[in-house]
Amino acid sequence: MDSDMTFDPSRIKALTFDVGGSVFDWQTPVIAHVGQLAAHHSVELDAHEFAHRWRRRFFAVISEIRAGKRTKMNADEIHRHLLDGVCEHYALPATDAEKDDLTWVWHAMGVWSDVPEALERLRTRYKVTILSVLSLSILVDSSKHAGISWDGMMSCEFLTHYKPEPESYRQGAALLACDVGETMMVAVHPGDLAAAATAGMRTGFVEPKMEEAGSAGDSSGFDVRASDYADFATQMGC
Repeated sequence: MDSDMTFDPSRIKALTFDVGGSVFDWQTPVIAHVGQLAAHHSVELDAHEFAHRWRRRFFAVISEIRAGKRTKMNADEIHRHLLDGVCEHYALPATDAEKDDLTWVWHAMGVWSDVPEALERLRTRYKVTILSVLSLSILVDSSKHAGISWDGMMSCEFLTHYKPEPESYRQGAALLACDVGETMMVAVHPGDLAAAATAGMRTGFVEPKMEEAGSAGDSSGFDVRASDYADFATQMGC
């Protein structure tokens, strides 16, 4: 990976954003809905722990799909599939309909407050898109819910590989008619960015708003390191 001294934003044509945790706040709505469901069934549980167990298992399934150990499923199918086991672990007697409703919470995630203005600034200069393991329906619905717009949305459910496989990043760049080196991955997760860099992308790290799996790690080697999205837009010349 090139150092910051050699990075030139003018050579970037497209930005591809991770969104789960990076742009959208999944924790607040999921934890709130789990807490309400537990209260309805008079079950005492740690809603934060429940949500993060669900999230960790989601990525475990993604890894199994990448390894060829599972048939490919999209994010909605994975989320719903996992709820049976997670609810059983916490002795939460949720009905199928309640599990369906909980799965749908991912379609109404809120956006971090500094994102909307920054996206509009960035769109004046770059192609600004999503590249995510989440389903297209989640990306569309949560974007509409949050009132934000993109130049495009790419879900790995339509690619031949899931992130963080190098080919997923290269396919994303190709779909935008850009060389991979003209494309920057933007995320709060160092692991996602390190994988993108291995594939040849440039990288933009934004400090996470909440602690979550994948947001820890060394961010010193990325092309841009920003305290928030306004800072990121400024560093990208917007």
